[in-house]
Amino acid sequence: MTRLLAALRTIYEVAADEFWYLVKGRPPVALVPFIVPLGFAVLFGFVYQENIVNHIPMVVWDEDQSATSRSLIQAYTDADRFDFVAQVDTEEEMLDALHAGEARVALAIPRDFDKELKSGQGTDFMLMVDSSNNMFGNAAISASQEVSRSFSVAAGQQLLESQGLLPDDAIVAAYPVRMGVRILGNPANGYASFMLSGLMMNGLQIGIMLSLAPALVTELFRRRFANRNAFLILLGKSLPYWCFALMAYVLALLVVIYGFAVPMRGSWAEAVLLGAAFIFFVSSVLHVFSACCPTRVLSLQAPMVYIMPGLLYSGLSWPNFDMSDIASMLGMLMPMTYGGDTLRDILLSGTAPALYKNCLVMLLGGLGCQLVASLLFYLRRKHHFWTGEGESA
Repeated sequence: MTRLLAALRTIYEVAADEFWYLVKGRPPVALVPFIVPLGFAVLFGFVYQENIVNHIPMVVWDEDQSATSRSLIQAYTDADRFDFVAQVDTEEEMLDALHAGEARVALAIPRDFDKELKSGQGTDFMLMVDSSNNMFGNAAISASQEVSRSFSVAAGQQLLESQGLLPDDAIVAAYPVRMGVRILGNPANGYASFMLSGLMMNGLQIGIMLSLAPALVTELFRRRFANRNAFLILLGKSLPYWCFALMAYVLALLVVIYGFAVPMRGSWAEAVLLGAAFIFFVSSVLHVFSACCPTRVLSLQAPMVYIMPGLLYSGLSWPNFDMSDIASMLGMLMPMTYGGDTLRDILLSGTAPALYKNCLVMLLGGLGCQLVASLLFYLRRKHHFWTGEGESA
């Protein structure tokens, strides 16, 4: 019992010392875990506020100049995805508009488009898409398929009606197989719902890094708790950062949900549980870096190599199941892999099947990192590895 009380007292004293370090500065270091995720949520929220890519500039080359070709052009210009910017007279002018960046999409309608359509032979038109930016390319192709299908069905119906079929029979003949679509989770396919929560969590781990990374190397130089157990020192130092970061996480999540209309279909309790495990894992990994680095500056620089690729390997922008084996293995080492996609599932789907598994992985991973960091800290303190900078650090 006496040992337990002594251990709790050590944790309390270290946590209290670290707490005052975080809040007494001007500005206080405790603001950092709040500012970065909130900044990410707001800045990226404004970027993704439109949610989908619209107003793609389009140039038209109409060789047919018929009422039918004008109807096709009108179908494209009526769609929100396209903005008609110019009509050209030659193929060269059309290509020049694409190469010059005046347009991202070019619609080319051939001569005899109307004649071939009405003869029942079928006809073609060409859509040229500048896909150097995939956002434009994917949005343009998707919207064009919808416009083309609607136009083709309407044209087929008119052709069959001209041959004597009743309107209902004509539409069935022109469009015999109809696909119903029900989109779950993100019905508008909006980018804010898709990316914003993950970007916020990435900002959170950067904020934790900027405030916590120098903690252990600073303790080695200042020796405030020289005779205390290394593992208890780590726990004590972790607690204030964990508390501030968890509050920052909840605040940033509120901004994402109520400021930028990302739905919350799941449980707040599950979202907070996920955030708590994520913060513990991130903090523990950063303690390993801090225990290894010889200077405070390097303790801030070195984790960037680990933290920054986390978003890429997390499955947020590219699914994990379609990554290479090497990429998947790298992703398994990073907190964002277990936090980012799971939070998105809670928000958009209302349920995250991997929630408890991922929380357990993060808790065990965090505990393992704490033990490794404690051992490294103990060895450096005992054998005086890279501890000669003293107060100059």
